[in-house]
Amino acid sequence: MQEHDLKTLLEIKDNPSVTQRSLSHRLNISLGLTNAILQNLIHRGWIKAKKLTGRKILYLITPQGMARATNLIYDRFRETQNYYQYTKELLTSYFTDLYNQGKRKAIIYGTNQLAEITYLSILDSPLKLHSILSDDPSKKKFLGHQIFTISDFAEKYSESLPHKNLILLCTTDKEKLSKQISKYKNIKNNLKIIYIENILKKPITM
Repeated sequence: MQEHDLKTLLEIKDNPSVTQRSLSHRLNISLGLTNAILQNLIHRGWIKAKKLTGRKILYLITPQGMARATNLIYDRFRETQNYYQYTKELLTSYFTDLYNQGKRKAIIYGTNQLAEITYLSILDSPLKLHSILSDDPSKKKFLGHQIFTISDFAEKYSESLPHKNLILLCTTDKEKLSKQISKYKNIKNNLKIIYIENILKKPITM
């Protein structure tokens, strides 16, 4: 509920004339849930409802509501930072284990936020970055490195594969990568592919 509270408070702050119906569309929730959230925020003193002509209602965020929104934003930022740090530490440890198993270089597939964390984790591990791949031909650089498409990579490194000490780290969904590499047997058959999401989903053992 806190996420809906924050989004509702911020929407009302930026657009006091917003209606319940437009608010429900912006938040992608039902009209009934929107009404319940508004009533709860009014009850808590975080917003005020001012009736205008006809059935139109003006919603105003109160000083208490502004303070609450600020606290929620900070909490969300802290959660994001904690997740970022946890993910980076987990991947760094995992990559160090791979190095101890004989792996030496890693290819990153993807240019999203998870790819960025993966890249930083590689830098903190003994592994070395080999290259970065993407299925988006419009992207040429990522974190200062040249980006290869799957076809460019397959052509450039066709003769140097397989690499027993080389791994491919996928930061997007499995189906997306499988579709891209299905016609490149030298990649599909000769590279160990690790799906980063699967690593993050593993239960923590104490």
